[in-house]
Amino acid sequence: MKRLRSDRHFTLLFVPEGRKNVWKWFLPAWVLHTLIILLAILMLSLAGSIVTVCYLKKKVNELHYIEKINKVQAEHIRQLETKASLLQEKVEKIDTLDSKVRSLIGLDKENKQHKSNASRSGRLRPREQMQTLEQIENTLNLVENIVPKQERKLETLAKEIEQHIDYQEALPSHWPVRGPISSPFGERKSPFGHHTRFHEGIDIAANYGAEVQAAGSGRVIFAGWKPVYGKTIIIDHGYGFTSFYGHNSKLMVSEGDKVHKGEVIARVGSSGLSTGPHLHFQISLYGQLRNPLEFLNGEV
Repeated sequence: MKRLRSDRHFTLLFVPEGRKNVWKWFLPAWVLHTLIILLAILMLSLAGSIVTVCYLKKKVNELHYIEKINKVQAEHIRQLETKASLLQEKVEKIDTLDSKVRSLIGLDKENKQHKSNASRSGRLRPREQMQTLEQIENTLNLVENIVPKQERKLETLAKEIEQHIDYQEALPSHWPVRGPISSPFGERKSPFGHHTRFHEGIDIAANYGAEVQAAGSGRVIFAGWKPVYGKTIIIDHGYGFTSFYGHNSKLMVSEGDKVHKGEVIARVGSSGLSTGPHLHFQISLYGQLRNPLEFLNGEV
């Protein structure tokens, strides 16, 4: 290049090798300045592009990381949902047991709703999300360990209450007929002579035809005639108890029938060896005669 005219123009020479022809171009100074500026702009644009690419690459890496975290969290959520579903079933089972226990002991079911933790509002960072999921999982694990224990306690309690209620229903504690006791349990003077004999039960005076009710729930193991006691019913209550009802005028149940406490099973009469209408009532426990008043008065 050759500077001309006080640096206001530049001459560009092109000399091919082995040839005499020479090409010349005269370039004003502003053209070169413009080329320099354009080159600077191009360099800046290239640098900006490189920075942008680096930034986008960083963002892509972050997105990949978030995607990986989301996959892990999705698996945790699936596991938590499974645990929550199992816990829900256990809670419903406990609610059923609770209702059953309350029904057995005569209490109304409490109208309570299970409290749920309010969800956190706003977005959480991946690490915060992971911490939150871990806290939820720990809570579910804790509840999961507690629920079976409570479930077993309720099951045991329900069985004990059922057994207790069954025992109370079977216990011959209900007065079979209301009336004065005309002859007590134990040694007494025989109404058919002057000798003393052991009275195996109590005689309850009542009007002829009055209802005779089962002293406790059980199964009728005898319903028929006995030489001394006439029309007789014997009920097996389980737990070693049997009750005996004699001198009836009419039997309302048959052998093999299941009866409930307070159910009418006969009518008062004077059948068999009797001096008047009354009910002969006796109780045995494991084959041993007991004073019925111990049970009718609740003193077992």
